[in-house]
Amino acid sequence: TYPAGPSFVNTAQAFGPHVLYMLEPQDHPNDFQYPGGPPIPPYDNAGWTLAYQMGIEFDRILEGFDGPFTPIDGMATPPAGRITGVANASAYVIDHRLNDAALVINRLLKAGHDVSWLPDGRFLVASRSNTRPLLQQLATETGVSFEGVRMRAPGDARRLRQPRVALWDTYGGSMPSGWVRWLLERYEFPHEVVFTPQLDTGALRTKYDVLIFVDGAIPERDGGQQGGFGGGSLDTATVPAEWRARMGRVSVAKTVPQLRRFLEEGGTILTIGSSTNLAKHLGLPITSALVEQREGREQPLPREKYYVPGSVLQVRVDSTLPIAHGMPSRADVLFDDSPAFRLGSEAAARGVRRIAWFDTDAPLRSGWAWGQQYLKDATAMAEARVGRGTLYLFGPEITFRAQPHGTFKLLFNGIFLGGVR
Repeated sequence: TYPAGPSFVNTAQAFGPHVLYMLEPQDHPNDFQYPGGPPIPPYDNAGWTLAYQMGIEFDRILEGFDGPFTPIDGMATPPAGRITGVANASAYVIDHRLNDAALVINRLLKAGHDVSWLPDGRFLVASRSNTRPLLQQLATETGVSFEGVRMRAPGDARRLRQPRVALWDTYGGSMPSGWVRWLLERYEFPHEVVFTPQLDTGALRTKYDVLIFVDGAIPERDGGQQGGFGGGSLDTATVPAEWRARMGRVSVAKTVPQLRRFLEEGGTILTIGSSTNLAKHLGLPITSALVEQREGREQPLPREKYYVPGSVLQVRVDSTLPIAHGMPSRADVLFDDSPAFRLGSEAAARGVRRIAWFDTDAPLRSGWAWGQQYLKDATAMAEARVGRGTLYLFGPEITFRAQPHGTFKLLFNGIFLGGVR
């Protein structure tokens, strides 16, 4: 027995195998060059189950059945949302769990409406003469519903404004940055694409509220590898003059001091994947969890012991934190040789706390995770206060190829928090 609304997909059809590909986990074999030797990397991801990445709940029904179902022809459209609650409402509540709530909020802010983030995680839109007609239009277009209430935003609510967002990119192009740009456009976040020379000029806080660094943006050390095309040396003279201002790499010596100043002055930085290296450069009490003592010092775990190519793992989430509002207590994340952290003993005193962590020694959901037991109790995501600002560290690929809808909210929440008044 199911409530009204779910979709049923019959696997007894020509596209049945494709349905299983989207919904069921991939089980990659332990594939090594020789017994006890290094793993053979897969061509691409070892596990990608979209239903897991997108936070879709489903049941596999083995027995045949039928019912009063309506076939979907072509692309499915979301059912229209509704406006419920009291008449003559003084405000309307929006559920934080919906990704399209971000789209709705951006349109409301653009139209000049007052939007607040309540302590319980919901959003509250103050009512005025043209609010209800706009909400009705948004409900029809996006499927988001609104509940009319008679209340005002409490004193501890966060009043939102449209944050000034900068997304890092590099000359030649970063694919992760391109996917995030598409997401920002899709959910109508105003933003600017910036390049390293712009960051190095400083005065970032006067121009931006939020900086986003995708995987490959911030190196472990100067001279290290950075994401994007054209990673080798390039003769500047061969580049047309109008593009030379985009050239250059993020550096520990020149760029990181500007990022530190941005944070200390109240800015918000979101880092994903290897760009969480910023925590090390800022001297925060955060270290890698994927190390062992070898030859008298800590060294990264060798691939013979630990190897997780692109796969879906599950983490425990502290959804009471504003950055994780709208998230479930457990979430599936795309993990692609991603960093995992240990927080030092002084972490709490320095304003560092975990957002999500691996609470089992078998977090694999889909793909291949050799030595996954090393992830037990490791922190997957963390936040840190730096001066008056906040740094967010997302080890897993929360925006990977614009596929993991189940973790988009972490990006959206971080952006909105950067615009809180």
